[in-house]
Amino acid sequence: MPNHPSKLPEPTLFGKILALTIGLVLLVIIAEICTRMIMPHWKNFQSGSFMRLTQVPGHTNVTTGVPGFDDYFAQNNGDFKVRIEINDFGLRNPDPVNKADKRIWVIGDSMTFGWGVEQEQMYSSLLANISGHKTYNIASPGTTVCGYQALVGRMPKNIKPSAVVVGLILENDILRYNCKAQAQENKSNFKLPEAHTFFDFKKFLTHNLALYNFVALSLKKIPLINSTLVYLGLVAEPHTYHQKFRDDELFDATRETVQELSNLKRQFPFGTPFAVLIAPARFEIKDSSPLYQKLRKEIINALDKVDITTIDPIDGFLEYGFSATHFAHDGHWNVLGHQIAATAINNWILTLSK
Repeated sequence: MPNHPSKLPEPTLFGKILALTIGLVLLVIIAEICTRMIMPHWKNFQSGSFMRLTQVPGHTNVTTGVPGFDDYFAQNNGDFKVRIEINDFGLRNPDPVNKADKRIWVIGDSMTFGWGVEQEQMYSSLLANISGHKTYNIASPGTTVCGYQALVGRMPKNIKPSAVVVGLILENDILRYNCKAQAQENKSNFKLPEAHTFFDFKKFLTHNLALYNFVALSLKKIPLINSTLVYLGLVAEPHTYHQKFRDDELFDATRETVQELSNLKRQFPFGTPFAVLIAPARFEIKDSSPLYQKLRKEIINALDKVDITTIDPIDGFLEYGFSATHFAHDGHWNVLGHQIAATAINNWILTLSK
């Protein structure tokens, strides 16, 4: 009888699944390698690449820049791509920290940091050009009033400002505060928060996979797909209405915010000109939100009662409108928004020389 080659055994279901899985993993690895080759600047989408958590004695932990960082930062929705340069003290300034002496200090969060605009387009830089007075930007993305106190607390003690402007973000900074208690809590708990949510997982992918950034960037440029992702909750809807306190907490949140701003003012030598720039909420500019309109007026009145000057640029933002002053997907000001803020602050600076 002729010899017939023996048949190979039929792969089991488990074997098929295993082979398919290995094939897909290899395909992803190859795609990742190729993406990194054709898209070498994929890490530009990582905000965490230029930020670190800093411990300040007597204050809450605060985010500062990575000393010496010099690279680009972009949003994968296409809103912007800007150069970020961090000095040796962890601030977004071209000058070293010892040059901050006798300058106007501009303190704040990501808006003051110039999220999405170039360094020379930040309102602190524009203010220097308009007013003729040198400024120094002291900003921390993602922080609040307690963080502003920490930023000032870590400045060299022999350096003092000629004047101070604090950028107060109505959407984020009006909170229930107790900065001393928070500082004590942070002292024994100096660590980054653990990731638990879907958006934390997305952040992990953004930080680690070039392929994810390439796909996200491509899909978000297709309106139909982007709308579908928003509908499914996989992509955050731009400019979604939110507030960080309940309606019945408005009075207490306002009172405690003003108290902590007063504490911030006391960190400077007596008589130092001190003003708070009220950054109007997107929802008042875009939708005439009664809540945020009320909040803006109440915080101004409350600060006036404790002898803290306020700068309110709302008229400038209402004149140009929301779309002209903010990024399309991001809640931060574009260059025009920074120009409006700088002009409003300069009007206050002019009163100091009278």
